[in-house]
Amino acid sequence: MTVGCAAWRGVPCDDVTGGRVRIDRGHSALGNPFVLGSEADRDAACAAYDLLLAEALELESAREVMGWSAAAIGAVRGFTGEVTGWDRAAAADEMWRLRLIAGRGALRLDCDCCPRRCHGESVRARLVAVLDA
Repeated sequence: MTVGCAAWRGVPCDDVTGGRVRIDRGHSALGNPFVLGSEADRDAACAAYDLLLAEALELESAREVMGWSAAAIGAVRGFTGEVTGWDRAAAADEMWRLRLIAGRGALRLDCDCCPRRCHGESVRARLVAVLDA
């Protein structure tokens, strides 16, 4: 499984037959709700997303923030910028769907951020952990 670059142009948002799924904000429940004000925000936004996704999946590593809002989780990781809507249940459902797709073969996660640090690395890491278990 790879985290793909923004080479999705011209490809449908969800081209499952080609193993490609967009995970960027506005196209997926897994889109990163932590909006970058500048490139300097990237590390904090990605760290906040990692914890937010762990909370949505009810992982032990996020026990201390269970039930917190996305903005509160962002603040714990040093993110102070704009936070858009986050649907915890929809994100968990989308992770389940991606797990099923990945179990059938190749899965490419596409986002505008790539090749820079991207929340897609957190999505990928969680999927790999489940598939390897």
